[in-house]
Order: sequence, then structure tokens, then C-alpha cells
Amino acid sequence: HGYNQGYQDQNPWKSSQHESQSVRFTPQGIQNRANLQSHGQGLQVVTDEFAPLSIVDLRNLCEAGNVTEALKLMEEGIAADAHCFNLLFDLCMKSKNYGDAKKVHDYFLRSTCRSDLLLNNKVLDMYINCGSMVDARRVFDHMPDRNMASWNLMINGYAINGLGDDGLAMFEQMRKLGLHPDEQTFLAVMDACASADAIDEGFLHFESMKTEYGIEPGIEHYLGLLGVLAKCGHLAEAEEFIAKLPFEPTAAVWEALMNYARIHGDIDLDDRAEELMFSLEPSKA
Repeated sequence: HGYNQGYQDQNPWKSSQHESQSVRFTPQGIQNRANLQSHGQGLQVVTDEFAPLSIVDLRNLCEAGNVTEALKLMEEGIAADAHCFNLLFDLCMKSKNYGDAKKVHDYFLRSTCRSDLLLNNKVLDMYINCGSMVDARRVFDHMPDRNMASWNLMINGYAINGLGDDGLAMFEQMRKLGLHPDEQTFLAVMDACASADAIDEGFLHFESMKTEYGIEPGIEHYLGLLGVLAKCGHLAEAEEFIAKLPFEPTAAVWEALMNYARIHGDIDLDDRAEELMFSLEPSKA
């Protein structure tokens, strides 16, 4: 969704290369990291007296995407580091496995990196993707530090989980604290307005971007406002909105309208928007 830009791809905890070289577990004699990664899902940890399990084994399992085996190692007392948690949160986020997410988070709360801001934002994103805004809010409320990405994640999280009113309430809370929203905040707010069917509020927040905060709306903000109208089924108003845009509608604008028309079963508008999209971007045909 773009709201966790700035930390989604950052990984300041990556282990150094030589640390990850010793691989001591495999079903069919896998001896190196390349084989380990290609066989990641089939890995079983093999223990013997000459090869005590260590953080290296845990890192390799995390890098191979094997959450189940990684959790088994953690149950056996191997403590995860920030690099492992970073990978595990991403894996749970993608799988949307709430049970695994809770287990990984429990270990994180007992770890030395539990106050890390980037990792706590990852926890928020993980619970949001698992559909648990109750857990996300609990984490948010207890975070020792928050940045704008933390607020943006929560507002957007409420929106994508169908709780737009809660997202808008969080935006108001943020404003009352005197925090300065950024471009990403307003994308999240547009999604929250669409979720809450709050059309008038959407236009008011859109205007406040420039008048109150000096943020010039980008095309993505106009697309967000189009969504506030069209997601709620106000397709005629959405067309009027496009006609009044301060720039020539792009293929992305017509594609968005086409998709909304399709969702609401307006075949004529669907065809018309599709034709206009193709005229601007024939490669989409």
C-alpha cells in the first residue's frame, strides 16, 4: 500500500556473510547456503553432539522462509536477533498466519530488540495484514517511540480492514497532538474516508492538505479522492470529478474508474473508461 515506505525494504540487521556460511542441517546432505535456500521448505534441523544449534541455524531457517522450523528452534531456546525478527515479521505478513504472528511477537516481546522502532512498525504491519486491528492498536499504544510511519500504518490499517471511522478518529488524535501529517498520511486518510463512506470529509481533508499543511496533492491523492466517491458507488459524481481535474486525466485515472465501474456493475461506464484508457496507453490492450 505504500504506507510503510522508508522501512519496508530497510534491513539494518542483516548478518555478515561469513556468519551465515556454516549450515549444519539438511535432509539430503545440503552443505551450502544456496542449496539451503532452494530447499528451504523441506529443511529439518538435525542435531548432534558435534553441531550444537545456534543463531546461525535460526538465521538460515528464517532466510529460507521456514517459519515453522524457526519457531521450533526458538522454543528450544535459541534467541532470535533483530535480523531474524525482521524476516519473520515479513513472512507472517505475507502468509497472514495469525497464529504464527502471535508466537513470533511473543518471542519479540521477550527480546533485547523489543523497543526498536522499525521492528515495532513491522509488528503493526504484520497484525494489520493478519486482520487484527485489536492487536495492532495494543502494540501501537505501548510503543516507546512512534514516527509518522507508525500513524500512517494504523490509519491505513483501519481503512483496509473496513474500519474507516476508527482510522479517521486516529487521524484526529494525531492532529490534536500537533503532529504534522505527510503525503502518505493523506493517502491513508482518503482510504479511510472511502471505507467509512465519508465523502464530504474526504473533500475537506483533501483541501486541508494544501491550506493547512502546505502539501501539494499528487496524482495519487486525486486518485484517492476518486476512490472516496467511486468505492461508495457514486459513479456519476466520480465522472464529474474527473472532468474537473486540474490536469488531463491519465490512463491510471481511467483505469481506476473502469475498475470501480466493474465492481458496481456499470457496463457502459466500464466500456467507456476502458476505451479512454486504451487510447492513452495502447499497451494495456
